[in-house]
Amino acid sequence: MIPRLQARGRSFKGSCTYVLHDPKAKTRDRVAWTLTRNLHSDPDHVWFEMYETWRNQAQLKANAGLSARGRKNETPVLHYTLAWHVDDKPTPEQMQAAALASLKVLGLEEHEALIVAHDDKTHPHVHIVANTVHPYTGRTAALKYSKERLSEWAEAYERDHGRIHCEERVKNNEERRKIRKARAQERLAEAFAPAAAPPPRMPYVPVRDHSPTRPQWFDRKEIVDRMKRLRAELDLQHKRERGVTWERQKTERDALDRDTQAAIDNARAHMRERFRPQWRALYGQQGRERRVATTRGVLPLERAVFVFKNRHRLGGKSALGLRQIVGLVLSPARLARALESVHLRERRTLARDSRLETKQLTERIWAIHRERFHTLQERQAKEREAERAHQKLERKDVTLARAKAHLIEELARPAPLRPQPRPSREPLTTAGQFNLAAVDFSDAVQAPVSRADQIRRDMEIWRQQNGHRDVGREL
Repeated sequence: MIPRLQARGRSFKGSCTYVLHDPKAKTRDRVAWTLTRNLHSDPDHVWFEMYETWRNQAQLKANAGLSARGRKNETPVLHYTLAWHVDDKPTPEQMQAAALASLKVLGLEEHEALIVAHDDKTHPHVHIVANTVHPYTGRTAALKYSKERLSEWAEAYERDHGRIHCEERVKNNEERRKIRKARAQERLAEAFAPAAAPPPRMPYVPVRDHSPTRPQWFDRKEIVDRMKRLRAELDLQHKRERGVTWERQKTERDALDRDTQAAIDNARAHMRERFRPQWRALYGQQGRERRVATTRGVLPLERAVFVFKNRHRLGGKSALGLRQIVGLVLSPARLARALESVHLRERRTLARDSRLETKQLTERIWAIHRERFHTLQERQAKEREAERAHQKLERKDVTLARAKAHLIEELARPAPLRPQPRPSREPLTTAGQFNLAAVDFSDAVQAPVSRADQIRRDMEIWRQQNGHRDVGREL
């Protein structure tokens, strides 16, 4: 016997319909017999009963006094088959007993199940569709190691019936039993093993604080700010350079478009000049023919000669017949209408030829334009890419070391001398005394500030900006 587990699913109706019918679900010729377990409906409607059990899983748990915690069972359908060897001829009772025994092995003897036997193959086999949700407690069956359990049960079934058909299965089961026995012995040895000695205690090594001091932190922050400022200035310069490059490339593309448009205009003007004689000759001929048809002084014989000579043109696809020729000769109005239709057709033909040749010429110009534009576009793309790569390298060069050198150079540069304030008579009062409140000290040179005074001033500014909190307790 060969048990074979199918994929877990969630459609009771689809599984039951598959086992109860032929592959196209129109007939049921392959069904030999059916059997239900823990179900009250007939085989065609058991799927709905199984579905109701799965849908009311939470309510069933509550009725049984169980907790509704845990993951929801998203694949409640278990479908597997039992197939006998071709030489075996089990009776329906033996097949039913084997199917019920397989359900018991999987722990599904109390679950809803549909058992269907098929006779469309050379070997006897049954399909079993089971609901993994218990119909009274709502719990999902524990189906861990289902294949291993069915394999050992199938081996025992074949031994009881006196014939082993699958030798490979016997070897695999024996190997699994050896592995389980070895693992059990390992767990037993670990349980009775003497307690291991505790690991030696590591000597205490004090950890020194290597965090920067406050002056070091301020110095590094000043260097970092200078590096950010230099990079921002460089980014602005790079942006202007990219703008210049883009404008130059745009000018090149516009120049190419202007050259192409000028070439097209010249080609169209050339074609107009080329077809101008043909249009002049056509209009002259049509004017003479129109005078023959519309002038009253033209004799009927002259008109008849004209119609007969142009019978192919006036007839269109075929030449005019005698009756049609006589009608045009006797009716100048009909002749004028027919002649106007011919003239319109000839003008359209000449216009079509002119447009066709013009289009062919402009298409060649556009092909050259597309090729030149593609070459220009590739070259400009490479230029922009090279420019971006160069700017990226320049930005990488703005490091902390360069920012530090820039600061040192700025500090070493002598400060520019400011002009001394000129004395004024305005600070003097009427009594001749000097008024200090009226003197402007903005241009006076300030005295140098020590490092400690600068730190105190920065701390006081920080406290005013942060609600008079203590420095060092920012969080």
